[in-house]
Amino acid sequence: MKVYFKTVGCRVNQVESESLRARFAALGHAAAASPEEADLVVVNTCSVTAKADRDCISFLKRTAAANPKAAIAVTGCLATLEPAKVIAAVPKASVFTNSDKENIPSLVCGAPSRPDFFSVEGFKGRSRAFVKVQEGCDLKCSYCLVNLARGKVSSKPLKAAAAEIKKLVSAGFAEIVLCGTRLGIYRCPETGADLAALVSELFALPGSFRVRFSSIEPGEINTPLLRALAVPGGRFCDYFHVPLQSGSDAVLRAMGRNYDAAFYRGRVEEIRSFFPSAGVYADIIAGYPSETEGEFLKSADFVRSCGLSGLHVFSFSARPGTRAAALAPLPAGTVKARSEALRALDLGLRSAFAASMLGRELEVLPLSSKSGRSRALASNFLEVDIPASTVGRLLRCRVTAARSGSCSGEAL
Repeated sequence: MKVYFKTVGCRVNQVESESLRARFAALGHAAAASPEEADLVVVNTCSVTAKADRDCISFLKRTAAANPKAAIAVTGCLATLEPAKVIAAVPKASVFTNSDKENIPSLVCGAPSRPDFFSVEGFKGRSRAFVKVQEGCDLKCSYCLVNLARGKVSSKPLKAAAAEIKKLVSAGFAEIVLCGTRLGIYRCPETGADLAALVSELFALPGSFRVRFSSIEPGEINTPLLRALAVPGGRFCDYFHVPLQSGSDAVLRAMGRNYDAAFYRGRVEEIRSFFPSAGVYADIIAGYPSETEGEFLKSADFVRSCGLSGLHVFSFSARPGTRAAALAPLPAGTVKARSEALRALDLGLRSAFAASMLGRELEVLPLSSKSGRSRALASNFLEVDIPASTVGRLLRCRVTAARSGSCSGEAL
């Protein structure tokens, strides 16, 4: 068959699709360049927001209309939470929950099942490789469905993760991004080793590469982990994506988050004590139903005072089955205005962070090249425009200019 993959949502979904793509290829099936020419379309869905739902359903309907002969397999969080919605949109679709996802090649093709926690041997078209080492969440945040969609907490064995990453480094990947639904609660099922032990094991592997975290909850950042990450000669990228959601204690309590603003600030300060030039980014939700104007302003002030490097702004989206969905929503205009204000704040934070790097030396990874220039990613997540360099190979550069959240530099 010719198989086309459509992936919506998080890094974990992307890893899982890559792993499934490789399994279909190993069974002799070719990759389709578009859904119109595919015999099988595999759609790995997201349901984190209502927009994600709509995007997935829209793609399914377009695909079914454009290629009525293709089989369609739908998996991911939307398929897990609302299979009836998927079938209503595309009656011929085969629906697979997240717990079934790894067995799709077996269920579709009759091939032997070989679950291995979605291991990958490459990442087509990318200079960085993403590796899933953890699954599941047992938090019960009032706005979120992930604990329902992703199932019980589990982790990849440390030895298996290290062996997988060793192969990826040997294949030429110079950056490894560790991914998980809640990466910070990684525990090797065989030895009980935690995330600090995992990264220590990875740092000892041969080769020229670095390690980055996808995201990590504030309550899962601690001194032993930071000490392990900051070991002299270590390979860790000084980048932390630490979900905040609100800088107002009242809103954090309403959301069911397990920390307050002071705790979050303490985590950021300790990160910077180990990694002074770290990029520290946060998710934040605009327009939570109980958020007053005063609480919103307090949240924005907290972000300004916390020294964050940038924000990922989400407009509140009521998800069916969550506690927050039962609350009266704020007016759409209020949510939009708060989202726009936070996005303006984000631009200011990114610009200030870029400006703070002027004259500094950074380790960067060129991701693409065009017209004699390369777009490179610094270890602290800044984008740096440099003279054309070998894509996928780590190098040092000096930052010579900064603008609107990105930099220009010269290779050293």
